[in-house]
Amino acid sequence: MRIALLGPLEVQYDGRPIAPSAPKQRTLLALLLLNANHEVSVGQCARELGDGASRKCSVSTVHTHILQLRKALGPAAKRLRTTGAGPDAGYLFTTEPMELDLDRFDKLVGIARTRRADGNLGDAARLITEALNLWRTEALVDVKTGPGAQRTLVGLRTKRMEALVICADLALRLGHHRQVLGKLTALVHRHPAEEQLTAHLMTALYRSGRQGDALAVYQRFLTSAETSSRALSELQTAILLADPVLEGPAMTPSDLISAG
Repeated sequence: MRIALLGPLEVQYDGRPIAPSAPKQRTLLALLLLNANHEVSVGQCARELGDGASRKCSVSTVHTHILQLRKALGPAAKRLRTTGAGPDAGYLFTTEPMELDLDRFDKLVGIARTRRADGNLGDAARLITEALNLWRTEALVDVKTGPGAQRTLVGLRTKRMEALVICADLALRLGHHRQVLGKLTALVHRHPAEEQLTAHLMTALYRSGRQGDALAVYQRFLTSAETSSRALSELQTAILLADPVLEGPAMTPSDLISAG
């Protein structure tokens, strides 16, 4: 099986797409896949299918949607198991290692972190780029998710942001500040209060001979962020003083933030 959650929902079995088209079934399948290999109770399913966080559908409606989902999955329906009985009943969707793009993302990011810690910056950059390329757009962008899935998606967005910060950090360590300027500018435009991305962009701009633009990014951060940042303030001072430590790839915003 091939299962993709980091973008539109896609499920393939023997090369054939089998993801259901009915909205409620897609909502239910998304919840089960986000909790792959873990039991999801009937109550959780009922809340997910309801018309709001405080409303849920009936148990019989959940059973009906599960039945329809199994029909849509065809030969892959054996992956969807019923667990327990009565009030303790639930459902579990089993997956094999690396069938989920989310699992592949986590594995690649983990290896990239290790390579970076070991000083293998080129390998780390390649791996983190491969991981980020698994994100086609926002996760489950075409699914109407309920409260359970939405909580998980918040965590996924945090993981993606952490990977983006690592990717930018590696680019600066490798001296690729000009190559990442465009992407960093777009990211900070979308996330103006993200401290580490802002630090990376300020450093990339400074190293590209754009001191004024680097300082302007800091001012926009102060406008957008709810709290001040000692680390960014120190970075601003270093830029104003044209501190030589900012010139080479050996010193990155991560070092400044850690020191702050």
